[in-house]
Amino acid sequence: MGTSRVTAEARRCLARYRFWQRRFLAAPADPRARAAFGRAVAELCRATGERCGREAAEAASRPQRGDTPRPRDIGRLRRPLADNRER
Repeated sequence: MGTSRVTAEARRCLARYRFWQRRFLAAPADPRARAAFGRAVAELCRATGERCGREAAEAASRPQRGDTPRPRDIGRLRRPLADNRER
């Protein structure tokens, strides 16, 4: 997926990943939580195209182009292209 837009599927997988991550960290000896967390990691990796669960979570939570403007870009006016040329 790389630089492409994060889909609703990747966001859904991220929510599931975080849910099971919290459950697993609260009870690491619980085999059900461990197995479910492993499945959530694999599903998130498939959805984002990353190989590592942590990298997949970062990729899915990172704001993508076209989502919302960054705070520093709000209200900024761009000069027309003609004004940007060197004289």
